[in-house]
Amino acid sequence: MKKLPENGFTLVEMVAALTVLALLAAIVGPLLSNGVRAYNNSATALQTLSKLRVASERLVREIREIRRDGSGNYDISLPLSSTTLQFFKTDSEQVTISTAAPMVTLSYAGIAGTPILSDKVSALNFTYFQADGSLPANDNSDVAFIDFELILTHAGNNYAQRARVALRNQP
Repeated sequence: MKKLPENGFTLVEMVAALTVLALLAAIVGPLLSNGVRAYNNSATALQTLSKLRVASERLVREIREIRRDGSGNYDISLPLSSTTLQFFKTDSEQVTISTAAPMVTLSYAGIAGTPILSDKVSALNFTYFQADGSLPANDNSDVAFIDFELILTHAGNNYAQRARVALRNQP
């Protein structure tokens, strides 16, 4: 009787192949996991930076619209606060920008609700300057610039944005 050639793997060959595959999986698995984690961290950081950019641009647009009152002063509520800014826009709409961590709200008088401008906020500070740009303003009669610093926090990282807004309708 003629012996047929054997096809397939021996048990030893199968165990060796599975061992090699297990070693490869043990080495490559954490590398892939770290790559996915780094991508997720970058994506959330990018989302936080996007929120920071949008909030800063909106604050600049709103602050530029501060109107002058009948006596020529800017229509900003006194006393000048470092955490809340309340003013009237050129279209006579009253605006309040305030912060209560972790949110910054931008509200309009006469409109129901308080829209959230940004979340993840750790600080929002306003500083007021006179026309020379270096002396602090004492009240709304000598304000020419408003600086703000907005800091958003995510996963233990702080992302800061500063802006100086020159008020329109300078005398």
